[in-house]
Amino acid sequence: MPIAILMFLLLLPAQSWAGWLWGQAEDDALKVQVVEPYVSWRTGPATGYPIFHTSEKGEWLTILQRKTSWIKVTDTRGREGWIAVADIAQTVDATGNRVDLQVPDFEAFESRRVEAGLMMGEFDGAAVTAGYGGFWMTRNLSAELWASQILGSASEIRMVNANLVHQPFPDWRVSPFFTLGVGHIWVDPKATLAQPEVRDNSIGHAGLGIRAYITDRYFIRAEVKDYKVFTTRSTNEEATEWKIGLSIFF
Repeated sequence: MPIAILMFLLLLPAQSWAGWLWGQAEDDALKVQVVEPYVSWRTGPATGYPIFHTSEKGEWLTILQRKTSWIKVTDTRGREGWIAVADIAQTVDATGNRVDLQVPDFEAFESRRVEAGLMMGEFDGAAVTAGYGGFWMTRNLSAELWASQILGSASEIRMVNANLVHQPFPDWRVSPFFTLGVGHIWVDPKATLAQPEVRDNSIGHAGLGIRAYITDRYFIRAEVKDYKVFTTRSTNEEATEWKIGLSIFF
């Protein structure tokens, strides 16, 4: 369930919202005026779509919806197209003030307080899917909660962790970090002829990773962790995990 929630959060910014975005009904859509020499229209919400029209200084546009870093607009002739959020942010409203648009950028990434992500990789050779949420207490230190599911050939493993993350260079676009944490692991062996015993143990880990800011509110995160599983036997167990995935910040 936590992983499903994180997937929803990651996909949420990519959805198109009209009334929710502007806090207005569609019939009362926001109108903006171009004050730059021109703005370019594209046929879709990405730079890969061709430019098919430009609006010149003084023209009025009506906001229809937003999709990530693109805004769908229409003009007085009923034409519709997509304009970059950064260009819409340079327009003015009916009062002559700049349109109040939140355009997340690297500066916002540097000052983020909350982040969440979904990652995939391997845990001791078995496929792992993990979701996390983190809160930055300072620019260098954050606290995180993780939930992981590991599917091996002989067992199914669930794991939760609480981590401290240290990021020594928060102003780098591609930044390394170090992590240290504790948690708990449940190992459920797959049944054969006899009913195997479910094991649960405390764990600790140390690791390192890297974050790379992409665009808008998204960044890539990759990491490697070495785990120590504290068992009741005479020797403890060790495991290595690597993961990579997509994260979002707020």
